Amino acid sequence: MTARLTANIVERAVLFGENIVMRESMYKKKENLEYGIITVLSVGVFLIIAGMLTGKGLQDSTVYNSYALQADSWRQGRLDLGQDYPWLELAIYQGKYYVSFPPFPSYILFPLTFFFGSNTPDACILFISNLLCTFYMYRLAVKEGINPQAAMLETLLAVICSNYVFVMLDPSVWFIAQAMCVTLSIAAAYYAVEGRGGLALALWACSVGCRPMQIVFLPLLLYLLYQKEHMDCPERKVLEMIRRRALWFVPVTLIAVSYMVLNYVRFGNILEFGRKYLPEFVNESNGQFNVIYMKEHIRQLFAWPRFDENGRMIIDNMGNLSMMLITPVFAICILYMIYSVAKGNTTLLKKLIFVSILATIYMTIIVMHRTMGAWQFGNRYSNDIIPWIYLGILWCDKEYPGFVKYHIPFAIWGLCLNLVGSVAVYNWWI
Repeated sequence: MTARLTANIVERAVLFGENIVMRESMYKKKENLEYGIITVLSVGVFLIIAGMLTGKGLQDSTVYNSYALQADSWRQGRLDLGQDYPWLELAIYQGKYYVSFPPFPSYILFPLTFFFGSNTPDACILFISNLLCTFYMYRLAVKEGINPQAAMLETLLAVICSNYVFVMLDPSVWFIAQAMCVTLSIAAAYYAVEGRGGLALALWACSVGCRPMQIVFLPLLLYLLYQKEHMDCPERKVLEMIRRRALWFVPVTLIAVSYMVLNYVRFGNILEFGRKYLPEFVNESNGQFNVIYMKEHIRQLFAWPRFDENGRMIIDNMGNLSMMLITPVFAICILYMIYSVAKGNTTLLKKLIFVSILATIYMTIIVMHRTMGAWQFGNRYSNDIIPWIYLGILWCDKEYPGFVKYHIPFAIWGLCLNLVGSVAVYNWWI
């Protein structure tokens, strides 16, 4: 009798405990969902207000619609554009005019040309891309174990408190590709952390089709996939992982082959997407990439703000402003590295160094390029590394959760600087 009573009490206690755990889990999921919705809505509101201040709304059209023109030409069965558009950066090869940018955004616009022709709703596509970027930033933070309040702050810090603001407002050819690249990169990182390797690699390949030098971050993506596989099956060797996950590499290979075929049939070179045949590079004796460009571009990349005689900051529309000032996540990452050294946290430090080395390689290639983004506020080419630096910051937040609140001043500084600077440049208040 006593044994039966004891067993009954234990059983009820176990059921009670399971109910508590289940309720806590449901509450946590609900809280994550609510904060996620608020985060995405906040960015949507920001974009609407910024659009009102710059005239860059959802109905905005642009004459710099190279990707739409290219997609519409494909629909008509033609690889070249059929004519010259003097205001666009076009590659001239064998007397024909081609878009000189990596092709992926045209993949997205191609089906829309059947309904809109070359007047595709690029502003709407950009708006959706920005919201997806916000969604994946937040989801990645939660996936990395960050509480929803901190995940919301870190997402807003990376999205609307960085120089990403400048490219997320305008669907012109240069900016829409870069915005898509950031979105695709953070989505790739998210699915890699989830262990969905096929999708992660495919999205990374799409980001490369927006900004080719994203190929630099492939080792980091593979590391994330390995980390997830090792966590699930610690005894499994690397070669066995590759053999078991061989199908992961099918989508990424198909996407890469599509780029190569497109390059080859247009320019006779699987690696050439057109930049080589821009008139400005054809006539440039130093070439598209050269170390002689580095000195001036490094100065530009870390330029300190200038002020007029009244103490007002001069808004420069040619990118002369430090990447550390316009995108505070970079400064935060460096501070975390210093703190990790002070605390002797070698595991975290190694991961941060890994990310930083890849980011440094990326930016080294950037400063060797003949141009550094031309007309812009800030240094928009540095936006390409935001998703990967953001990932490193999430690792630090997980390790030092009490530090997240100190990111608020960084967020305010980044938000004010980029909103004011972007509005001033887009309105030509120079």
